[in-house]
Amino acid sequence: MLREDQWKNLDIFRRKLFLKNEIKKLILNSIIENTSIPRTYRYFALFNKSKLIRSSSKTQHQNRCVKTGRIWSVTKHARYSRFFFRTESYKGNLPGFRRASW
Repeated sequence: MLREDQWKNLDIFRRKLFLKNEIKKLILNSIIENTSIPRTYRYFALFNKSKLIRSSSKTQHQNRCVKTGRIWSVTKHARYSRFFFRTESYKGNLPGFRRASW
Protein backbone atom coordinates (compact mmCIF):
# COMPACT_ATOMS: atom_id res chain seq x y z
CA MET A 1 0.00 0.00 0.00
CA LEU A 2 1.30 3.45 -0.86
CA ARG A 3 2.07 5.96 1.86
CA GLU A 4 -0.56 8.37 0.51
CA ASP A 5 -3.18 5.65 0.73
CA GLN A 6 -2.24 4.97 4.35
CA TRP A 7 -2.71 8.64 5.25
CA LYS A 8 -6.03 8.78 3.40
CA ASN A 9 -7.27 5.65 5.16
CA LEU A 10 -6.25 7.06 8.54
CA ASP A 11 -8.08 10.30 7.79
CA ILE A 12 -11.22 8.39 6.77
CA PHE A 13 -10.99 6.35 9.96
CA ARG A 14 -10.74 9.50 12.09
CA ARG A 15 -13.73 11.05 10.36
CA LYS A 16 -15.80 7.93 11.02
CA LEU A 17 -14.77 7.98 14.69
CA PHE A 18 -15.81 11.62 14.92
CA LEU A 19 -19.25 10.89 13.49
CA LYS A 20 -19.63 7.93 15.82
CA ASN A 21 -18.74 9.84 19.00
CA GLU A 22 -20.09 13.31 18.19
CA ILE A 23 -23.53 12.85 19.80
CA LYS A 24 -22.01 11.12 22.81
CA LYS A 25 -19.64 14.05 23.38
CA LEU A 26 -22.47 16.59 23.04
CA ILE A 27 -24.57 14.76 25.61
CA LEU A 28 -21.66 14.44 28.05
CA ASN A 29 -20.80 18.13 27.63
CA SER A 30 -24.38 19.15 28.37
CA ILE A 31 -24.37 17.01 31.52
CA ILE A 32 -21.03 18.45 32.64
CA GLU A 33 -22.13 22.06 32.16
CA ASN A 34 -25.58 21.64 33.75
CA THR A 35 -25.34 22.94 37.32
CA SER A 36 -28.72 21.56 38.40
CA ILE A 37 -27.42 17.99 38.16
CA PRO A 38 -25.59 16.62 41.24
CA ARG A 39 -21.80 16.77 41.17
CA THR A 40 -21.37 13.01 41.24
CA TYR A 41 -23.22 12.60 37.95
CA ARG A 42 -21.30 15.51 36.43
CA TYR A 43 -18.00 14.03 37.55
CA PHE A 44 -19.00 10.64 36.16
CA ALA A 45 -19.84 12.28 32.82
CA LEU A 46 -16.46 14.04 32.85
CA PHE A 47 -14.74 10.73 33.52
CA ASN A 48 -16.57 9.05 30.64
CA LYS A 49 -15.70 11.91 28.32
CA SER A 50 -12.02 11.60 29.20
CA LYS A 51 -12.11 7.91 28.26
CA LEU A 52 -13.19 8.64 24.68
CA ILE A 53 -10.61 8.26 21.95
CA ARG A 54 -8.67 11.46 21.30
CA SER A 55 -8.49 10.91 17.56
CA SER A 56 -12.29 11.13 17.39
CA SER A 57 -12.21 14.89 17.91
CA LYS A 58 -12.78 17.30 15.06
CA THR A 59 -9.43 18.99 15.55
CA GLN A 60 -7.65 15.79 14.57
CA HIS A 61 -9.02 16.07 11.03
CA GLN A 62 -6.91 17.39 8.23
CA ASN A 63 -8.16 18.34 4.83
CA ARG A 64 -6.41 15.96 2.47
CA CYS A 65 -6.48 15.73 -1.27
CA VAL A 66 -8.67 12.85 -2.35
CA LYS A 67 -6.30 11.77 -5.11
CA THR A 68 -2.80 12.58 -3.86
CA GLY A 69 -3.20 12.64 -0.08
CA ARG A 70 -1.49 16.03 0.13
CA ILE A 71 -2.26 18.18 3.21
CA TRP A 72 -1.23 21.67 2.15
CA SER A 73 -3.29 23.97 -0.07
CA VAL A 74 -6.36 21.77 -0.46
CA THR A 75 -9.48 23.45 -1.83
CA LYS A 76 -12.51 23.03 0.42
CA HIS A 77 -15.17 22.69 -2.23
CA ALA A 78 -13.36 20.13 -4.42
CA ARG A 79 -11.01 18.51 -1.85
CA TYR A 80 -8.17 18.52 -4.38
CA SER A 81 -4.67 19.86 -3.90
CA ARG A 82 -3.74 22.89 -5.95
CA PHE A 83 -1.54 20.86 -8.32
CA PHE A 84 -4.14 18.21 -9.05
CA PHE A 85 -6.88 20.84 -9.22
CA ARG A 86 -4.94 22.81 -11.83
CA THR A 87 -4.22 19.80 -14.03
CA GLU A 88 -7.79 18.55 -13.89
CA SER A 89 -9.27 21.97 -14.59
CA TYR A 90 -6.95 22.42 -17.60
CA LYS A 91 -8.09 19.07 -18.96
CA GLY A 92 -11.71 20.13 -18.49
CA ASN A 93 -12.58 17.31 -16.10
CA LEU A 94 -14.00 19.62 -13.42
CA PRO A 95 -17.40 21.09 -14.28
CA GLY A 96 -17.71 24.82 -13.74
CA PHE A 97 -14.00 25.54 -13.99
CA ARG A 98 -12.00 26.59 -17.01
CA ARG A 99 -8.72 28.17 -17.76
CA ALA A 100 -8.67 31.94 -17.30
CA SER A 101 -8.42 33.90 -20.54
CA TRP A 102 -9.27 37.52 -21.13
